[in-house]
Amino acid sequence: MGDRWARVLEACSEDPEECRRAVRKFLEDMCRDPSMCREPRRGLVERYSWVEEVIRSGVPDGRSRLILYIISRYLVNVKNLDPESAIHIVEEFIENSCKNHGNCGKIYRSWIRNVLRHVKEGGWLPWRLETLKDKDPDLYSIVVSVLSKSEAN
Repeated sequence: MGDRWARVLEACSEDPEECRRAVRKFLEDMCRDPSMCREPRRGLVERYSWVEEVIRSGVPDGRSRLILYIISRYLVNVKNLDPESAIHIVEEFIENSCKNHGNCGKIYRSWIRNVLRHVKEGGWLPWRLETLKDKDPDLYSIVVSVLSKSEAN
């Protein structure tokens, strides 16, 4: 640890940006499980708060697309959850879709795990509602409908 810290001090005496990189690298090296060392990205958690409601409510259609483009990215790259916690929450979303909307088709755990792994590797953020409206208007309508019903209750 002493040599690593000495490198940090040396980098910090040279350039502020190098210092930030060295500190970040030092902290990453010290953490045995990176998913446990990252804080949720606060501003993004607030921006995507609507995703929590979609997870709680479930949807009548479009579960796989929501998991792929929004929910997985939110859980992994915004909330920084470990894979097992993220899988558990995705499964809750699937259960809520079945219970609340009768959308009970099978989504395989292996597919969910694969999506989570790729999303983490890619570092992709979830689509915003505006992006969803542009790229998948049908899914946007479903999400807005679910959110408006939640607000009414």
